[in-house]
Amino acid sequence: MSRLEKFSFYSLLALIIWLPIPLGSNRDWTWAIAEMWIALQSLTLIIAYRGNVPFGLIKHYKCLLFGLGLFQVWVLLQTLPLPWEILTFFSSKSAEIYQLVGAPEGFISLDSRMTLTSLLKGMAYTLFVLNAIFLINSSQRVKQVVLMIVISGTLQAFYAAMVVLLDITESPVFGFIEKGIATGSFVYKNHLANYLMMALCMGLGLIVTQLHTSPSHSRFVFIKRLLEGILSRKMYIRLCLVIMVIALVMTRSRMGNTAFFAATAIGGFIALIFYKNKPRALTVLVGSVIAVDTIVVGALFGLEKVKQRLVETSFAAESRDQVVVWSLDIIRDFPFTGTGMASFYTIFPMYSKADIGFYDHAHNDYIQFMVEAGIPATLLLGFVVLYAFWRAFVTIRTRHSKTMKGIALGCIMSIIGMLIHISVDFNLQPMANALTFILILFLANAAAVLPATGQLANAQPERYRLKPTKGVEDV
Repeated sequence: MSRLEKFSFYSLLALIIWLPIPLGSNRDWTWAIAEMWIALQSLTLIIAYRGNVPFGLIKHYKCLLFGLGLFQVWVLLQTLPLPWEILTFFSSKSAEIYQLVGAPEGFISLDSRMTLTSLLKGMAYTLFVLNAIFLINSSQRVKQVVLMIVISGTLQAFYAAMVVLLDITESPVFGFIEKGIATGSFVYKNHLANYLMMALCMGLGLIVTQLHTSPSHSRFVFIKRLLEGILSRKMYIRLCLVIMVIALVMTRSRMGNTAFFAATAIGGFIALIFYKNKPRALTVLVGSVIAVDTIVVGALFGLEKVKQRLVETSFAAESRDQVVVWSLDIIRDFPFTGTGMASFYTIFPMYSKADIGFYDHAHNDYIQFMVEAGIPATLLLGFVVLYAFWRAFVTIRTRHSKTMKGIALGCIMSIIGMLIHISVDFNLQPMANALTFILILFLANAAAVLPATGQLANAQPERYRLKPTKGVEDV
């Protein structure tokens, strides 16, 4: 293992921390920094391997990599100028619009410049996965990556909570107005809530990796294990989860809190039924998160206000449901090709039937992806997510490794939470959230195939398998 390879891995860990800091990497200059960071990371890896890149590892992640890559190919096609006959064949509505404005050539995308920007982001996402395949190649590195996600979430939570508790009215760096609601370094509270939800779920999985699977047999062993747990790193992680729950409640995000509680409950239920060699403390852990963190901590830091917002939610007072309904008309006109990635804010005013204000996103990522990418491309991404969920599910049912099963459980909870939350918000639009979720999809696949020991996968390719030999366990 060369120093350059280690440097690339540490740069990946640093990137995890960095992504949410500059406004959730949701501005052109912020995602440009991340794109250059990932590109330089790739170049460093190529130099580190000196032409001996272990491409054999890719086959274990072919669904994730192929799905993301094929999606980017489609986005590229959306940006290419096409002859009118071909454009009419693929998207007669796009051809009609371009001809109406007298354009000399037409595109599938109705905003080709923004779609090109989206393509560059998508290429960075795909390249990030490729880097992760070569760098996150052992159980030890998997745990380090998950720990970094938890640390990043804790830093965001602590900062967000302090801004609210100290009654700071203006963000220290960018000067955004603070309204007594936790946003962290994000601009939108729901983006912070979504990020914390993912970090919380992965933190729970990390704690599960440290739970004992064998019974205590005696009171002495039970007390010894209890004291070891209190003094171990597990307790620090537990404290991080408490801090993140506090900040999550303080975001006042209705669906953010609902998604986390649902993900914890559903994920815990799945684990209690299907988890192989279930840790005896797993039930207590899941119950404590739901009961202690949400009821006790939530009562102290504003869960009642979240409940009040849920009760007072009225479709009559919300306009987001109208955006979704009117967006269905766009899908009907562009069912197969979409209007072009990142083109929603351009095309939606043509379909808006009333003055409901400016909407640059659909506040429903399912709808927005179908509007911009078309139904087939959206189904492709959906398959990638569901396949990662399935591999994580198979891992907790069949593997013997505590580390891999715990990480897989965290991924299952994160995926459930994300699938719930994006039904009412655009959480896959900020790069910090999108790239973190893609990393979690990668970890769900990695937990299924990486060796249970600390050996490197690229050094021991013959041990890279879906169903390890019985008895294999973490050191």
